[in-house]
Amino acid sequence: MAQKIETGFFDQVVNRKMYSSKKNLKFHLDNLFEHVELAQKEVLDVGGGKGLLTFYAAIKGAKKAICLEPEQAGSTRGVINAFRDLQQAFPATLPVELMPFTLQEFLQQTKPATFDVVIMYNSINHLDEEACIHLLKNETSYRRYVNIFKNVYRVMKKKATLIVTDCSCNNFFNDVGMKNRLVPTIEWHKHQQPHTWIKLLKESGFRNPEVVWLSPNRLGRPGRFFFGNYFISYLTTSFFKISIEK
Repeated sequence: MAQKIETGFFDQVVNRKMYSSKKNLKFHLDNLFEHVELAQKEVLDVGGGKGLLTFYAAIKGAKKAICLEPEQAGSTRGVINAFRDLQQAFPATLPVELMPFTLQEFLQQTKPATFDVVIMYNSINHLDEEACIHLLKNETSYRRYVNIFKNVYRVMKKKATLIVTDCSCNNFFNDVGMKNRLVPTIEWHKHQQPHTWIKLLKESGFRNPEVVWLSPNRLGRPGRFFFGNYFISYLTTSFFKISIEK
């Protein structure tokens, strides 16, 4: 039954054009959750949009998977309706929940030591976009992010994992003042390098960080081997993943 639901998940996501193919999606998810156990865990997906990662966590056996998506706060229109639509394709017992709050709003009402896994997939710079832009130039902005991370730390269980993905501001095209045709919509000044985020996270109590430079999913394992390094990433998308523990 579980295998059937998982297969149905890949079919539903691709049919809804939320991902290009089942092969690429599987590689993406395996890469993202490498060494992370989801079964019987409580998972928080911050800025989870249509719920791709939220539903996947639940299908992999998570005890509870919450998607935070404050659509009214400026996210892409229609994502909450898309989440509800996808939810209709699965059993009502699937432990997923959508909450239309910002992370800061949600943290104010959340008990300590609640989550085993927290995901910030391309959302870390949106937690406080203005503060992110001035992070390294303004002490107030820096402290605003430290306070957010300390509160995230508070709601995570001991040995819980935080997964962060984003583009680094350190990119060849940005450095030479050219438009990056691989990721043309990225506003590089609104992003930070992974070591900057690690510094803030460690100051907030997190430990044992690991950085992985991510290659295009369509290239599969060969792409990960040849392109999953800082130099090639700098010349292409500068896309990274940080895994860090409480």
